[in-house]
Amino acid sequence: MRWQRSATLLAFALATTAEYWTSASVSLTLTDLGGTLAASSDEATWALTIYTTAFAVAIALSHRLSVYFGNRKYLGVCALTYAIASIGCALSPNLPSFLVFRAVQGFAGGIFLVRTFVFFTQRIELEHRGSIALTFFIEVMIFGRLIPYIASGWFADNVTWRLQFAIPTILMVAAASLFFTFTAKHWRQADNTGEPVDLLGIVLLVVGAGALQTALSRGEIDDWFGSFFIKTFFAIGIVGNALFALWELSPRNKAPLLDLRYMRERTVYAGGVVGFALGLLLSGSLYVIPQFLRTVESHSALQTGVLLSVGAVGAIFSLWLLQYIQPLTKRLGSRFILSAGFLTAMISELLFAHFLTPDTPDHLLWIPLFLNGVFIALSVPTLGGAAFALVTDQETSSARAIFYGLRQFGTSVGVTVAVILVDRRSALHSGRLLEAFFNRSLAPISQTQEFSAEALKAFEGLIRKQSLVLAFSDVFYVMAAIAALSLLTIPLLPVPIPGRAASHEDEKSTSLKNLAAISAETL
Repeated sequence: MRWQRSATLLAFALATTAEYWTSASVSLTLTDLGGTLAASSDEATWALTIYTTAFAVAIALSHRLSVYFGNRKYLGVCALTYAIASIGCALSPNLPSFLVFRAVQGFAGGIFLVRTFVFFTQRIELEHRGSIALTFFIEVMIFGRLIPYIASGWFADNVTWRLQFAIPTILMVAAASLFFTFTAKHWRQADNTGEPVDLLGIVLLVVGAGALQTALSRGEIDDWFGSFFIKTFFAIGIVGNALFALWELSPRNKAPLLDLRYMRERTVYAGGVVGFALGLLLSGSLYVIPQFLRTVESHSALQTGVLLSVGAVGAIFSLWLLQYIQPLTKRLGSRFILSAGFLTAMISELLFAHFLTPDTPDHLLWIPLFLNGVFIALSVPTLGGAAFALVTDQETSSARAIFYGLRQFGTSVGVTVAVILVDRRSALHSGRLLEAFFNRSLAPISQTQEFSAEALKAFEGLIRKQSLVLAFSDVFYVMAAIAALSLLTIPLLPVPIPGRAASHEDEKSTSLKNLAAISAETL
C-alpha cells in the first residue's frame, strides 16, 4: 500500500540521516575524542577505518541476509543495534571499547545504504523515482551533513563530543519503530526463497577483511613487515579474501553471499574499478580535510564544522541544479559527466595543495571545499547509475552490494593511506627543514647560548607545523593524481546497448536527476 511505502521511505530517511550524522561528526571530532580516550592521532583514525571496513562488510552481507530474514526484521534489528551502539560510543571510557561499538555501528549501518537503493528500484515507479529520490537525498544532505557539521562542532566545543551520538540514537529508534510496523518482509516475490545463509562465506569475508584492515591500520605503528604480527595478519587477510572469492564462485555454493558472477558484466567490474578509485578520493573529505583544519590550522570543532559545511552546500546546490539541466545531462551521457566530476576533484585537490600554509585564511578554502562537494554530487550518482545501466531489477540487490562494498573498501584504504603519507612525509620534511636551517648540522643547538629552552620548544613547534603543512600538501597532490588516473578508467564503462534489459530502457537513459538516488552514502 502507498502509505506503507511512504512510512518505509520515512524510516530510510531517518536511518540514513542518523548514519550521515554519525560519520560527519566523528570525522570532525577525531581530535577531541582522541584526547578524551587517551589515543594518539594514528589510533584515533581507527574510529574511521574500523567503521568503514565493517560498513563494507555489512554491504556485502545485505543482499543475502535481507532475503533470509526479510526486510522488516533485518532493517528493524539493525536500526535498534545502531542506536544501542551509538549509546555505547557515547559512554565508552577508553579507546578499545569505543572501537568495538564503532565496529558494531558499521555492521548495523552499512545495510541502510544499499537497501535504500534497492527500495527505490523495486518499490517506486520509474516515472516517480527521480523526483522522489532527489528530494529524499537533498533533505538527508541538509539534516545529515550540513546541520551535523555545525551542531557537532558546537557540542564538542561547548559541552562534550559524546553528545553528538544522542541525535542518531533518537533517529534510529524512530526508524526501527517504522520498519517493524510498516515495512514489507519481501519487496519482490523472487526474494521469498527460504535459501540458507552462506555461513562459510560470512566467516571468510569477516576474517579476510578484518585481518587485512588490521594489518593496514597497525602497519605504520608496528614497522610493517618487520613485525611478525603484521605479516601474519596481512597473510590471513590475503588468503581469507582469496578463499572468499573462490567459495562465492564455486558451483558447490548453492546460495552465495555475493554472486561474483556479476563481475563478468563489463558494466559491473568497470564500475567496481572506478568505484574503488572514487572511494579513495572520498576519504579526503572524510579524513584529510577535517584533520588538516583541526591539527594544522588549529581550528576549533565549530570553526571546522562551519568550513566543512561549505562542501555540503556545494553538494546540495549541485543536486538541486540537476533537475533543471536534465536534457543537457541526458545528451552529454554518463562518461562525460563522470569526467567532469573527476576533473573537478583534481582541481579541488590541487587548489587545496596550493593554498595550504600554516595560517591559510579560511576564505581561500571556500572554493576547493565547494568544488569537493560538486565533485561528490556529480561523480557518485553518475557512477552509480552507469554501473547498473544494464542490470535488471532482479539482479540489482546483489550487484549493488558488490559495487558499494568495493567502493566503501576504497574509502577505508584511502584513510589508511592518508595516515601513512602524513606520518612518513612529515618526518621527511621535518628532517629536510632542519638540515636546511642548520646547514646539515645540528651541532649549533648544543654549542650556542642563544637557544633557550623556550626558544627551542617554539622552534620545534614551528618545524613540526610546517612539516605537517607540506605533508598534507603531498596528500592532496596524491589525491589529485588519483583523480587524474581515474579519468583513464572511465572509458571502461560501457555505453548502454539498445535492446539490452529492455524493461529498463527508460531507466538506462535517465538523467542525473534520476541518478541522484545513488548519492546517499558519502555526500
